[in-house]
Amino acid sequence: MTAVEFDGQVAIVTGAAGSIGRAIAVELARRGANLLVNDYGGDSFGRGASDDRVKTVGAELRELGAKVVTSSTPVGTPAAARCIVKCALDAFGRIDMLANNAGITLPGLFTEPTDEQIEAHFRTNLLGPYALLREAWPVMQQQRYGRVLHTSSNAAMGIGANAPYATTKAGLIGLTCDTGVEGREQGIHVNAMMPTAYSRMIEQIPDSRYVQWFHRHFPPAKVAAAAVFLLSRNCRFSGQIFDIGGGRVARVAFATNAGWFDSDITAEKLGEQADALLEMKNPRTLDGQAGAMEFYTSIFPFEDGARASLDIGTVVGAGRSNRG
Repeated sequence: MTAVEFDGQVAIVTGAAGSIGRAIAVELARRGANLLVNDYGGDSFGRGASDDRVKTVGAELRELGAKVVTSSTPVGTPAAARCIVKCALDAFGRIDMLANNAGITLPGLFTEPTDEQIEAHFRTNLLGPYALLREAWPVMQQQRYGRVLHTSSNAAMGIGANAPYATTKAGLIGLTCDTGVEGREQGIHVNAMMPTAYSRMIEQIPDSRYVQWFHRHFPPAKVAAAAVFLLSRNCRFSGQIFDIGGGRVARVAFATNAGWFDSDITAEKLGEQADALLEMKNPRTLDGQAGAMEFYTSIFPFEDGARASLDIGTVVGAGRSNRG
């Protein structure tokens, strides 16, 4: 087996005082990484703030021999991202890894949260990771190397009564898939995980049997073992999503069935095919937008026989033209 080591490399880990974030930071430190660990120090609902918890984690990592700086700046704004990245660069001069793990929860029926609660939730769970990656990206571009891991959740596929959390975690999947494509040629690999691990969020669940089941079978260290591989040079893939927990690691992907086609489509005709639309006996995995478009180019081929595709240059050109 090829050793996974991080000697001389620098990682930013957000949410580093929580269960999964701390476990990732500890495993990186054990394998030689230098770290900026960030945690605002409040509860899992985003309330309160203190630097005590992140300082405790920092001291623990130093005992493992790592060089560590701590930050209690709450993620969620471009200004916060600039502050965190600058702190890492001032301390270490480079950034090799970004583990976007900070997150808060907001369970409840769809219309229950206030506007302010929803906006705060989106800032922490989605805008914060987005801004941090955007700020670290030029550093990784210049190095021609970077590894990024976003902490998404299987909640993105739907639980019920958890819409803000599900929406933000689904947003991280889109961020992963798109930057995973864009970063490949620059040596920047971006992946996401849907972790199953015991944490403060799990402790909120009223069913004690469920909580104990999590505590028994899903220690955060087992998620961290997979996470550090995804943050390492050994990881050669990008733009992927993984379901991780209890020692299990599995790819999660978008998939489609063959579908139904009629050039003279009507609402009535489609209604007669409703069952067929949901049939997934022979699904096809979609690797990016290009994979989804292949169905349409097979039905409507280009007259000159060319293959229809939107490469990065084409998309960038469209954006620049639109900005004038």
